[in-house]
Amino acid sequence: MTIKIVRNLALVLLALVFFSFVVPKGWHTSGSAEDKYDIGVWKIGGHDSSKNCGVIRSNKNDYFETDYGSLMQTFSSQQYLGKRIRMTGYMKSRGVKAWAGFYVRADKENSKEPLTFAHMQDRPIKGTTDWSQYKLEIDVPYNASKVAFGAVLHGQGQIWFDDLSFEIIGNSTIAADFVLCDTSLSRTPVNLNFEQ
Repeated sequence: MTIKIVRNLALVLLALVFFSFVVPKGWHTSGSAEDKYDIGVWKIGGHDSSKNCGVIRSNKNDYFETDYGSLMQTFSSQQYLGKRIRMTGYMKSRGVKAWAGFYVRADKENSKEPLTFAHMQDRPIKGTTDWSQYKLEIDVPYNASKVAFGAVLHGQGQIWFDDLSFEIIGNSTIAADFVLCDTSLSRTPVNLNFEQ
């Protein structure tokens, strides 16, 4: 009994040392039930021997079907207008009951509906998995003002994610009129490896 208590205390201390509820630079939290998730930076064991990675973990026992937590980022669409882009990232999971994954979307200013949207609900991460690479592609039409992306956890479990990147892979096939980009946002995504 004593050994079990000591081991549990050691695990709690390790979690306090290596997990931070501080939102990483350039990122913000979102979700339908943010209070049911711990969202921040994991200080050890990132992908490919890197030091830090993002983490989302459930902290309650009861979850509704619509409950989720997300760590996300938004940046100006300016350098990607009229292009097709690919987002690549790495994720691993532990005990995911519903599903988890990445998402990316192109938004139009003052609209609640995305112009284009890709997520992993049709190929969800579930259960316990090791680090794997995932890719999503979207068109960024000329009427997009910003691009939003992130990681999401639905229901119970924990995910770690790291080393995100973006690349242009072609031209957008969506015809649209040009609009002004959101110049209040960063021109590029930042802190994609959570080391800042």
